[in-house]
Amino acid sequence: MEIKEIKKLNFEVDGRLKAPPSKSYTHRSLFIAALSEGESKIVDPLFSDDINYTIDALKKLGIIISEESNKDGIILNVEGRGGAMKEPASPLYIGNSGTTLRFLMAVASLVNGTVTIDGDEEVRKRPVKGLEDSLKRLGVTIDSNKGCPPVRISSNGIIGGETLLEPSQSSQYLSALLLASPYSKPYMKIKITGQIPSSPYVEMTIDVMNKFGVPVQRKDYSEFLINPSRYVGQKYIVEGDFSNCSYFMAIAAISRGRIIIENLNKDSKQADKAFVNILENMGCKIEWNDNSLIVRGGELKGIEIDMKKSPDIVPTLAVVSAFAKGPTKIKNIETLRYKETDRLSAVANELTKIGCKVDEGDDYIIIIPGKLSGAEIETYKDHRMAMSFAVAGLFIEGIKIRDPDCVSKSYPKFWEDFSKICEGIN
Repeated sequence: MEIKEIKKLNFEVDGRLKAPPSKSYTHRSLFIAALSEGESKIVDPLFSDDINYTIDALKKLGIIISEESNKDGIILNVEGRGGAMKEPASPLYIGNSGTTLRFLMAVASLVNGTVTIDGDEEVRKRPVKGLEDSLKRLGVTIDSNKGCPPVRISSNGIIGGETLLEPSQSSQYLSALLLASPYSKPYMKIKITGQIPSSPYVEMTIDVMNKFGVPVQRKDYSEFLINPSRYVGQKYIVEGDFSNCSYFMAIAAISRGRIIIENLNKDSKQADKAFVNILENMGCKIEWNDNSLIVRGGELKGIEIDMKKSPDIVPTLAVVSAFAKGPTKIKNIETLRYKETDRLSAVANELTKIGCKVDEGDDYIIIIPGKLSGAEIETYKDHRMAMSFAVAGLFIEGIKIRDPDCVSKSYPKFWEDFSKICEGIN
């Protein structure tokens, strides 16, 4: 397995970069464009392993997708089928993309026939039971491996009516149902029976639905009603990704330097925009200049914070906390156990390796900074582990990252951008 050694910084960071496109918005716009009537142009999409799996799966469902470049940048042309998906000739392989898995389950229910969705050994551990049960109530026949992939979906191409959804393991269950809902008959009513984690991701889904012409009626997060309607093909510009920029914000925070990040929407609905306020609360100075974010580091202090709505940035926050004064408690993060790996245990293990004292609970982690030292970081095939602990390596001598190429899942150009900010990185 490849191992990448991070070279410790010997200067104060003062860098600038353009935010990569949002993976979450690229995914949502791709699925909705595929379901739309007419052609859509998705401008400045992200290209990563997860997105490539989604594109390949949609093509197998009969969607024509092509790529072009012009003055606006890279564009994906998507010829929608108005909700009429084709039965694929072979199983849909989705690697380790949980988003692709859950969204495809709902979209595949619009196929008059049978669709099998499968992936690698890690995705076969990702739970889908809440979504599976909900789709069954809408008339779909589903077989799975005890609530995990592979998943076999059989349908007459029609879903609809009322259903219950228990979404506590992933907000993607609700987003998936919402994505397919405009083509339900006679309507789709979703009643929520538990707490929705990462609720801003649902807001992102509704945001893209609205932009493609579909309204959603709702009672907070307890009930959603979508009447038969249709998406209309659009030109959709993908905004920059706060999740993938969190690592560079963290570099500024720890180094007490400055990072300017362009192409971030100050009014974004992205869950991980919360990291900006978190860093401010920990002692950083924040400034916005149009759609450019400026983060200046300061003396960091530990905090206590509920991260139920933004669990993806917990690894980045955990690494920043290792350099703060005083302990940090991050709570309400049980869903991290159902990510690419058990991310809660993974973070705890690797922080302990570098010298932190860590208390790991069922749904929380307490980080007490200690004397930090180098270690070989296990990434568990998890892109966010690799990127987060790469940041630590800039300030601790001897940090080595195992399987550094796992970042291609969400941010293939991470090491390139990382090197631009941190000159001298091997």
